[in-house]
Amino acid sequence: MRVDDFDFDLPNERIALRPARPRDSARLLLVEGDRIADQAVLDLPSLLRPGDVLVFNDTRVIPAQFEGRRGDANIGATLHKREGPREWQAFLRNAKRARVGDTIDFGAGVIASVIDKAADGSALLHLDGEEPV
Repeated sequence: MRVDDFDFDLPNERIALRPARPRDSARLLLVEGDRIADQAVLDLPSLLRPGDVLVFNDTRVIPAQFEGRRGDANIGATLHKREGPREWQAFLRNAKRARVGDTIDFGAGVIASVIDKAADGSALLHLDGEEPV
């Protein structure tokens, strides 16, 4: 599976910036065969049947999304795993436009070099400077 297969435009107003209040009002997507329905977490006990499997995503999201440019190309980067003081694995949006050795200018003096690219579309970035990122 390639992470760049999941590239899509999502309007900013559709991105959750904080947890739902109350928590059980959070949205839940129910998929039953061909049927897809919007539900709420509050509905979960009535939806579960014996033998069902729940999958929990308990990953923490760090606020590390950058929008930058490599030449004329817009490149988005979401840092997800620290590999060193200034190296990060990142999911790139428009990843095909960034090659090993390229630099991406994220503005405000933040510049990254593409050190390596993985088969899944992610990249290892080195952020320029002296201080740890």
